[in-house]
Amino acid sequence: MRYFWLVFTAAVLIFLVNVIGFIDTMTNSAMGCGSGYPLCNGKVIPDFTNYHTVIEYTHRVVVGLAGILLFIASFFAWFCYPFRTMRWLIVFAVLGILGESTLGALTVLLSLSPLLLAAHLGIALISFSALVNIAYVIYFEEKQIHYQGKMSSSFSIFSWFSFVFLYLALYFGGYVAKTALGGAFRGFPFPTETPAVAGAAFWVDVIHRLFALCLIILMVILIRLAKKNQPYRPDIYRLSMICFILILLQGLSGGLLIYTHLSLGSVLLHVSILSLLVAALSVICVQSSLNWSLMWDTKKKITRKNANAILHMES
Repeated sequence: MRYFWLVFTAAVLIFLVNVIGFIDTMTNSAMGCGSGYPLCNGKVIPDFTNYHTVIEYTHRVVVGLAGILLFIASFFAWFCYPFRTMRWLIVFAVLGILGESTLGALTVLLSLSPLLLAAHLGIALISFSALVNIAYVIYFEEKQIHYQGKMSSSFSIFSWFSFVFLYLALYFGGYVAKTALGGAFRGFPFPTETPAVAGAAFWVDVIHRLFALCLIILMVILIRLAKKNQPYRPDIYRLSMICFILILLQGLSGGLLIYTHLSLGSVLLHVSILSLLVAALSVICVQSSLNWSLMWDTKKKITRKNANAILHMES
């Protein structure tokens, strides 16, 4: 299980990067290290004169450690598990951390619009989701769990549709966070603020809650479809149940956000549940598209090819 724990640890670090990033935003600590990057106030180790510097510096250090571990995990996964799907996941994991770091640096160096800043969490979750998928495949390999057959194409299409819809909801939620419009939201589960008082924030609130309602409906349908394919992939059925529980918890955490007036703890809970939901649904999408028998046959061919090459060299 050594490779599984390596990738799993990298995923946990990326998860912490996202959480600390929101602490950074909520405490207005993005400029805690000044306008320079990657140095903090012109130094490798700055003077920790205030908590803004501590938070921003910690964020940068964890991003660096997560990036290093991600590249190490990706290196071993690339050569030890030479499947096409695995290599695509590795590409997304690497591009995600590079995109997140780039956008983070631009946030410090430039004044970016809320529309662009809203993409930050979505990009960050690309790496996290890809690593969770990599860990999932490696776990199956190291436990020698090989499913035969493939999920129905209708289920695969619906799961990807749900994932794209979730990403749209995520982006819209990121826009709400970056524009601070969420501070005007009132009432749960239905909004109680009025358009006359809240202005544009009222309609943003309505759209945001409609996204949540639609996601709950999509997760219910996903469970029903997964139930039909349960004999082939019982793990996907379990994951669909987890997604349903997570979207309900996400909605409840949204209510907590309103009643605590966007307290730091409620924001971190909201983001954490969302991150787990995106990762779980991404696993369903990838796994429902896999042909396991073909994948393992590919690995056997590559293993035999490498073995024959070694025998040829010895002879």
